[in-house]
Amino acid sequence: MKVLIVFNQPAPYKVRLFSLLAKSVDLTVIFEKKSCPNRHSLFYASNIYDFNHIFLKKGSFGEENSSSNEIIKHLKENKYDLIIMNGYHTITEQKTIRYMNRHKIKWVLFINGGLIKKESILKKIYKTSLIKTASYYLSPCEKANEYLTYYGAKKENIYLYPNSTIYEKDVLQSLPSEQDKMDVINKYHLPFKNFYICPTQFIKRKNNMTLLKVFKDRKETLLLVGNGVEEDKYKQYIEENNMNTVHILPYLSSNDLYEYFKVAKGLITLSFEDIYGHTVNEAFAKGLIVISSNNVVAATKLIKNNINGFIVPPTDIKAINDALDKVDTLQREECLKVARENTFEKQAQVMVEIMKGLTK
Repeated sequence: MKVLIVFNQPAPYKVRLFSLLAKSVDLTVIFEKKSCPNRHSLFYASNIYDFNHIFLKKGSFGEENSSSNEIIKHLKENKYDLIIMNGYHTITEQKTIRYMNRHKIKWVLFINGGLIKKESILKKIYKTSLIKTASYYLSPCEKANEYLTYYGAKKENIYLYPNSTIYEKDVLQSLPSEQDKMDVINKYHLPFKNFYICPTQFIKRKNNMTLLKVFKDRKETLLLVGNGVEEDKYKQYIEENNMNTVHILPYLSSNDLYEYFKVAKGLITLSFEDIYGHTVNEAFAKGLIVISSNNVVAATKLIKNNINGFIVPPTDIKAINDALDKVDTLQREECLKVARENTFEKQAQVMVEIMKGLTK
């Protein structure tokens, strides 16, 4: 089975997934650009391309956009059993979709997630004109299904897959022991333990100012991990409020972040909008309780409220504090169980089965 996937940029978790898919199908991936400028350089450092891949030679602009006819040219010269588009936002993707529609070429829209937002009627009509023309859809959860059907997708053409950024080996077999935690504390010379952690981007969409307001009046330690344009704003707020229990850490590699997860008391993210939110499952893989806003799509799929985490409104400080107060009552083993059902291996297996079914 010969499969083409069009993807914006080589996010490492997708590169790892594509390498697994390539073991079962004849896979080619076309990337519109080599990197996204708002990502830390370490984000791409571990990429190994164990599959046929092509980077567009020109047309890239802005953070994620591109405008090129190279994919159309490629389709004219190559035949595939299945063509999968991971997006419809860039000019390149839109040109390619229109070309396939004109030539009655069936294609699949493969989404990472999706949230319905307030927008103009014209914008909705335009997005619908693209999304509804896909022959089939790959979706990670029911919340994303709602997004697809809102823009004209037929429910019977939507296929669910488990979205992941972790391998089976990344999921702990059992919860970390006290010695495991001490080993991590000594390795990274941490002056604290049982802290809350928030791996994030320092941008408005992530709603980290609300998180700081919550921890201004709490005694627990919070680690805010990442980088971005709002960093100085956070530092100023922390200093003005004498918040000596809140610490800003630079971007951590996945391996280092996973080690911190072993020691942490919980992960908390109050994002105004996360199309998916992979850190939820990554935290679960280390037995870590998660408190998440209801705008993180992964949380709506993976969190069992009052069992392995809490889902809260992003600016409801009382609800957030209530959740923090109850973290110790939750079941960390349930976190591991959920993570075991959402690995790269599971995702690749399900996706290959779907692909085979669509090409019969």
